[in-house]
Amino acid sequence: MSSKRINFAVEVRLFANLREGAGAGSVMLDFGRPPTVGEVIDATIVKFPALAHVLKPNGRFNDRYKVLVGQNMVAPERFAQSAGPRVALLPPVSGG
Repeated sequence: MSSKRINFAVEVRLFANLREGAGAGSVMLDFGRPPTVGEVIDATIVKFPALAHVLKPNGRFNDRYKVLVGQNMVAPERFAQSAGPRVALLPPVSGG
């Protein structure tokens, strides 16, 4: 019996100050199983530690930032749901 490892790739797109802090506009992350939205955020922070202070100050997700999975916004209380192949992290929008 073969123990072939299946990879689940997720593209994370970063915008504005997140792009600047990471030094990249996107990153591909590989997981051994379909990840949750929360796991994708945590893996992004592991890849780009400079983002921790804005995305998860005090260890909790900064809900001023928005998370899109595909075209759908995902609220922090739903971060246990499956992430899908594309996740976007958006900074707070200011305007007037």
